[in-house]
Amino acid sequence: MHKIAVIGTGNLGSCVAYEIARRKLVEELVLIDIVKNLAEGNAADIAHAIAFKSNTEVFAGGYEDLDGSQVIIVTAGKPRTPEMKSRLELLEVNKKIIVDVAQNLKKIEGEPVIVTLTNPVDVMNYLLWKHSGFPCSKVIGSAGMLDSARFRHILSKRYDAPVLDVEAYVIGEHGDNQVPVFSKVRIRGQSVTFTEKEKTEIMEELKKSALDVILKKGATIYAPANNTADMVEIIIRDERKLCVCSTVLNGEYGLRDISIGVPVILGKEGIVEVLEWKLNEDEKKTFYMGVEEIKKAMKSIL
Repeated sequence: MHKIAVIGTGNLGSCVAYEIARRKLVEELVLIDIVKNLAEGNAADIAHAIAFKSNTEVFAGGYEDLDGSQVIIVTAGKPRTPEMKSRLELLEVNKKIIVDVAQNLKKIEGEPVIVTLTNPVDVMNYLLWKHSGFPCSKVIGSAGMLDSARFRHILSKRYDAPVLDVEAYVIGEHGDNQVPVFSKVRIRGQSVTFTEKEKTEIMEELKKSALDVILKKGATIYAPANNTADMVEIIIRDERKLCVCSTVLNGEYGLRDISIGVPVILGKEGIVEVLEWKLNEDEKKTFYMGVEEIKKAMKSIL
């Protein structure tokens, strides 16, 4: 029997939970929130939503209900708000929440894959790994596929191509130093040559894409929720597909003891393999600028 848990059931967490229930990925879906009524309300709402579609049992619970979970999704924490210029402004408040979650996860039975969405996701994913004791292959941050989805959408509009005909990925820091990998872009199966002006314009549009949504509706919800559900589906079905995830590296890209977005193969055990892509000089420069930014953020709270 498959079981998934979602810790933190505000707008984002509840949307992730709904998408998982709608896809019929598990028999049991557990919602946990420090505000018990919120978890109970969302559990009932989701259960009513899928009553004609799925036999998934959705219920509110506690950490004692997590034993045997295949995947645990962590969205607990304060979200980014319109007045915040950077996700890094959430460091202090979300550190306390994530460390508490990690301490509770240490007590559960089994070896679930932990998926982190709490921002700033690279730092929070590192803290979850460090304080939970789980292998780094089983603690992954969900942000790279979201950034990649935004990149694909921008390219689709710019080059008048159906978005499903665009193959493009973003790696690196989930923040100002994200790395759209232009050298690997394919549109309708063909490689694309970008001018420096085009790259600059696309990067600027990509950087402001999340804040534009936040300014207009208060938060990004559907995009991170759906991209996370895609990753969870890959894990549950052991599809062994390429995803960009934040993971604690162990020598890959010349890095150790840092979590950052890189291409990986995902399966039921979590990260099966970290892929070391060959980057051009500009991509390398931005990637390692992101490394330094994450290191600086970690140093400020550790």
